[in-house]
This record gives sequence, C-alpha cells and structure tokens, in this order.
Amino acid sequence: MTQLKPALSYDEQIDRLKNVHNLLIPDEKIALEILMRVNYYRLSAYGIGLVKKDDREKFVDGISLEHIYRLYEFDSIFRNNLIHVIEQLEIQLRTQISNYLALKYGSEGYMDSRNFTEKKTKDGSLVYDSVIKSFNKECDHQKKAPFVRHHIEKYEGHFPIWVAIELFTFGNLASLYSIMKIEDRKEISKLYNTDPRYLGSWILALVEIRNICAHYSRLYNMPLKQTPYLYSEYQEYKSQKRNKVFPALIVIKRMMNGDARWNEFEIQLETLMDKYSDVVKLSFMGFPNEWKKLLK
Repeated sequence: MTQLKPALSYDEQIDRLKNVHNLLIPDEKIALEILMRVNYYRLSAYGIGLVKKDDREKFVDGISLEHIYRLYEFDSIFRNNLIHVIEQLEIQLRTQISNYLALKYGSEGYMDSRNFTEKKTKDGSLVYDSVIKSFNKECDHQKKAPFVRHHIEKYEGHFPIWVAIELFTFGNLASLYSIMKIEDRKEISKLYNTDPRYLGSWILALVEIRNICAHYSRLYNMPLKQTPYLYSEYQEYKSQKRNKVFPALIVIKRMMNGDARWNEFEIQLETLMDKYSDVVKLSFMGFPNEWKKLLK
C-alpha cells in the first residue's frame, strides 16, 4: 500500500502551496483564514483545469489561492440557488404522480405490483421490489415522525400514496416513475409537454444534481453521469459540453414553463455570474456565450 501523506500545519500548507504547487499567496493572513474555513482538499477540486499541462502538480502562472476560493464561493451559492428550484420540481412531481396513481389505482394501489411494469435492475431483481423495500426501510427509520406514527397507530401501518410518497427519496420517485405503465407515464409527461422517454431522462438528471447539491459536493466543472435528452433546437448546446450542468438548466426552464419560479432563479444566476465573472469559465459549466438569451 502507498504510504499516506503526512499531516501539515496551516503554515506548512501555505508553504507547500506556494513552493510546490506554484499558487500565488500575496497575503498569508488571508490564506490562513481561507484554509481554516475550508479544507484545502475540498478547495483543490476547483483547481481542476487550472494546472500546467506538463506538470499537473503546478498551477498555471498567475492563479492564486483567493482565485480558487472565489470559485468555491461561486459554486456554493450556485448550488444553494439551484437546489431550491429542483426542490420545487421534486415536490411538484411527487404531487402529480401520487395524485394520478391514487385516482387510477386507489389510495394503496402502489402496493400492488400488477399496477407497474416488471422492469429489472442490473442484478436481475425487480425495480418495484427495490422501491417498496426502500419505502418500508424509510418508514421504519422515521417511525417516530408524527405523520408516520399516526398511520402506524391508527391505520396499522397502511399509508395512502399521497402520504407514502413523502417517504420516497427523489431517486426512488424516479424509479417509481420508470416502472409506471407506459400509458400512465404518458399522462404525467403530458403535464410537461413532452414524452415519457424525455421526462424520464430529465428526472434522472435532476436527481443527480440534487444529490450533488445536498451533499455540498462540487458542481462547477463537474462531469455528470446523467445527460438529459434535449429537443432539436438545443442539440448544439448539448454536444458542446453534454455532461455539464447547462443542459439541465434548459430542462428546468422547460419543466417550469418559464414561470415566476424560474424567472427568480434566472435573475439570481445572472447576478451571480456577473459577480464572479473574473474567475468563472463558462465552458467549464457547458454554458455557451449566448446563455442569457437561451435561459430568458
């Protein structure tokens, strides 16, 4: 096993950043404040794309610790703003899916596997079984929550879909949608003026981004696994940086139909991008030069 690196004091970290990594540190007092506030290991991820091609240990000339910290600040604010709009879409989807299933199959129809398709996971088990297992586990985990305890005590552990859906993670909600019968998925996707295949990919993209935001992980210059399907008028922007965050913003705008919720986020985004324009690289987020026009 490769030996782990030794721990360094803050002063030693500053010295190493200057002399080994070629990072500008004009004010060591400010550098100390930054390093005491944010673990350098977390900060270092924002230096991806800013290092020399012939020596990955060294930053390109002129990059400072404050530059990297400003990228971290930008990303933190961006994620906080973004998770708020995704939360609204998540709650909206919970409402629409649970209402539809309740009216078609009854309040506890989600507990009948016959109301869903037999889609399987990679290990060969049914997605439906995985969803219900996760739901039951969450019921047990939150058994002391007032609304859970109420249904355990009064209804012997039976939950109508409009209550049960609140115990689904966003990932499980995506899985539930994926196993709904095609005619049922079509009805939900109509609410977003799209088809089931597109909506399914949009939900998966939002789940990934939501999880990144919720766990304080980096979103700036982060390659994403889930790339949402885009319609033909946006294909060129998907091909430029198809695995970055910009395509997801196009999807969110479409799902919100450009309403007041989206307009508020779009204004916040413009203000944020202007404030950090000295450090943010549009290409690192998949943003084209005309991004403001596209998101209006």
